[in-house]
Amino acid sequence: MATASRVARGSVVVKADTRERVERSMRELLYVPPGRVRATGVIGLLLPNFENPIFPTIAQALQARTAAIGYASILCTTESAAFREVEYVHMLLDRQVDGMIFVSCEMTNLSGEHDHYARLIDDGARIVFVNGALNRLDIPSVGVDERSAAEVATQHLLDLGHVHIGYASGPDFYLPAREKEVGWRAALIAAGITPDGRITHQDFTVEGGLRAGRALLRLDPRPTGIICSNDLMAIGVLRAAADAGIRVPDDLSVVGFDGIEAASWTNPPLTTIEQPIAEIAQTAVDTLRTLIEHPKALPNSYFRPYLRVRSSTGPPPK
Repeated sequence: MATASRVARGSVVVKADTRERVERSMRELLYVPPGRVRATGVIGLLLPNFENPIFPTIAQALQARTAAIGYASILCTTESAAFREVEYVHMLLDRQVDGMIFVSCEMTNLSGEHDHYARLIDDGARIVFVNGALNRLDIPSVGVDERSAAEVATQHLLDLGHVHIGYASGPDFYLPAREKEVGWRAALIAAGITPDGRITHQDFTVEGGLRAGRALLRLDPRPTGIICSNDLMAIGVLRAAADAGIRVPDDLSVVGFDGIEAASWTNPPLTTIEQPIAEIAQTAVDTLRTLIEHPKALPNSYFRPYLRVRSSTGPPPK
């Protein structure tokens, strides 16, 4: 115990091979020595992938803010795999980063294991979640209000006169998909419409949206409007409509979520619910800086998204 304590304190009076064994164990246990002051000036940024254009956009905004306040950043893509996320955490701890920001991390996977987050917090690591957290951990979360996003999308279609509104959802075991479903249902119920099973779960991809669109468009009566978990799925729904000879927005209205640049390139351009990326990134980085400089419990920060109306939505067919 005394030797491990000396290594944790940074003492040089330890044999090299012993120090290596202790430090290896510290990395394997995700151990952060309590009270050990580090001033590397580096923040770790962990994102699931770069396939969805929203993630490079968030990464760019986060890196711009970290640079603006004098920090460098290490960017890691976990490929939405818990084991790879843990591997990157090992690497970042080995480099003694001052803190970490997890974007849409494995915490949003309700079927996954999240023990490594609890161990990090117990050992004093400074962490902020962006777009995805569970309240059972004392980790500040910054992001968009997923329920409000679905409510805004659904209300837009209701205001246009739609009654049969479907939801092309991401996988049911992901928290954002469930939160949006709650918002979709709430908006319909508030309008006096009973949600009637017009929901299908697929991957958060264009191909997933294509499959979801085909399933929803086979329903009877067919939805005249579809909201989607993200813009990629919405692009897939547009493809499904085109394949079926269904005109958008004459026969079908489609709403995405995220506000990626490609949403303005579709035919027709996609109505979407945009995330306030700049505000989210600034708040996340500033929250982490506060944790680094003055460790204390901090509140969550959730932003209401805003509607960007383009040509993929219109009144229902008469």
